[in-house]
Amino acid sequence: MKRIALILALVAVAVFSCHCDAANPLKKAKKGAVEAPFVVLKNYHVRNDVDCSKAQQLIIDNEETFNKYFGPAPLMGSAPTDINWKHQFVIAILLPETNKATMVTPLKVKESPGNIIFYYQVNRGHKTSYTLVPFAAIALERAENTQHARVFYIEE
Repeated sequence: MKRIALILALVAVAVFSCHCDAANPLKKAKKGAVEAPFVVLKNYHVRNDVDCSKAQQLIIDNEETFNKYFGPAPLMGSAPTDINWKHQFVIAILLPETNKATMVTPLKVKESPGNIIFYYQVNRGHKTSYTLVPFAAIALERAENTQHARVFYIEE
């Protein structure tokens, strides 16, 4: 009986210790993370054929995929931000469609090996007579391990 209780206790400790490490990948990503330069993409809109019923977190590494989500929205002569797909990739956060004036503002990006942490702020305003899809999209310098990087989206 004692032997079974000891085995069960050891199994419980092993499962719990594995679970703690696996449940905290953000904590590991923050260790040694340094700020990374990024470019905020301006003068784009979310296409009206994109399902925006729930929030989406995107990592986009080619123009074709980008064009499935976003279209150019030049404003009074100012062109959309250029993206150099050979040297950059895009991460974006799309929030659900809303009828409240909402702004998503990128704050900072931190990188550690294999990880990207994207900090952003959401400001919600008054009710409007129209709906919109709040989003923020940024371009980062492409690294060798970009496609395998884990991206964390943190609202502050």
